[in-house]
Amino acid sequence: MPTQVLFLLAGLAITVLGFNWFVDGYHAVGAYEHAPVCGTAVATPGADCVLRETGKVTARDVLTDSDGGTTYKLTVAHETGPAHTYEVGEAFYDDANVGVDVDLAVFRGRVSEVSYDGHRSRTPNTPWLTSLKVALLVGLGAALTAHGLTRWRSGAELGPAAIGAAIVLFSHIGSLVLMTAQWPLAVTLGIAVLGWPVVIAAGMEARTTDAPGPDPEGQPLW
Repeated sequence: MPTQVLFLLAGLAITVLGFNWFVDGYHAVGAYEHAPVCGTAVATPGADCVLRETGKVTARDVLTDSDGGTTYKLTVAHETGPAHTYEVGEAFYDDANVGVDVDLAVFRGRVSEVSYDGHRSRTPNTPWLTSLKVALLVGLGAALTAHGLTRWRSGAELGPAAIGAAIVLFSHIGSLVLMTAQWPLAVTLGIAVLGWPVVIAAGMEARTTDAPGPDPEGQPLW
């Protein structure tokens, strides 16, 4: 079997694994929305559930950045963990004075939502590590696939390491945005799948662009 074909097959296999991790990360970010409340009839023993707790506001703070933007923060002490500071909206901040009790929704050991008197504030669950793993796999898969579809030209403007780093960075940012946006899975996965050939094409273009002059070794294999 030609070496180029091996690179192509390896790249596709690694990419599929990366997309599997991407789907798992998407479900992990949105799991709180679909989890039952602990202790209710729909909560299955041993399965993840949302634990309702009560916390007490112990401090308030307003931060203003150089652009004039304002951030409102409440520090809340709760039953099963140390006090933590949460970002809330202005109306939430105005109504929640120091000493009032707020409701906490705890999922998988972290506070996923703070609420009080009709106000709700979600705490971000940004999958940094999962996104990085996905980016590394998809980046490696894309680089190997591009290598399997083209032969490297000695005069190429970008080296394999530069192309791979660019793909990983693009995949990291893209997967973070798509996983945290929580659009319908079909839409999210469709955008990711359609974006992958674009990345491959860009990698192939970078690999086959060089100084003037014909070089049959640098043409795509198809």
